[in-house]
Amino acid sequence: MFIVWGRKITRRTVGYVADFCGVCRVPRAFRMTRLGSAGHVYYISFGEGKLVGHQRTCTSCGAFSDADVNAYARVSKSSGPMETLKRETHPGLDEALEQRLALEVRVKTAPHLLSEEERLGLIFSPINLLSPKVERHFATTHMDGGVALAIAGGIGLCFVLPVVGSAISSSYGPPGFLLGLVAGFGLLIWQLIASGPRFMRKEILPLLAKSLAPVKPSEAELERALREFKQAGHKIGKKLTAAQVIEAIRS
Repeated sequence: MFIVWGRKITRRTVGYVADFCGVCRVPRAFRMTRLGSAGHVYYISFGEGKLVGHQRTCTSCGAFSDADVNAYARVSKSSGPMETLKRETHPGLDEALEQRLALEVRVKTAPHLLSEEERLGLIFSPINLLSPKVERHFATTHMDGGVALAIAGGIGLCFVLPVVGSAISSSYGPPGFLLGLVAGFGLLIWQLIASGPRFMRKEILPLLAKSLAPVKPSEAELERALREFKQAGHKIGKKLTAAQVIEAIRS
């Protein structure tokens, strides 16, 4: 008998903290998640497992990163209101963000006066923060609406085509089923391939465009940033083009 066993990462929400989100460009509530490594049998884990770290996720844009839970005064059970969350979990946040928020004012009032280093930093930051979200998505196969419709359509074809074939000729029934099976499989493969660009278009591009719009990046600046992420092995640099980002910003 073959037994599937090993270790898996477990996740448990432990509360919320206030911090600055580089994608939203303002202080946000972050969901703090405990990451554990637990043994599993047939992917059913037992307990939370050994602590391996914490992760914080912006409750607004969904960008996440590793977190040091000790960097906060405490972790709140509630996510708001923001002023209360800042006071309870990160009382020195406003002071710590003074220079960054001053930079945000300059971005809004005079983006053309930013230095090259400041511009590149503001362009790289949201790409870097959204990169883990892209990596997690493409690490496994996801079934979105398009894939679900393809599966349903394939099953439907396997039933409909034999009936249609039999109505024409009794000898066309079995080939109709095979044709439906092949067509359904083709639909599934097509939608699985299309699900990746669909995720980037619906989940990543709008966030990236909203974050970068105040900076008004040029296509050359975006090409440089995405090229560096691609060279570093990040999928976000492979799945997006500068032209796509520019179009999303303008739309």
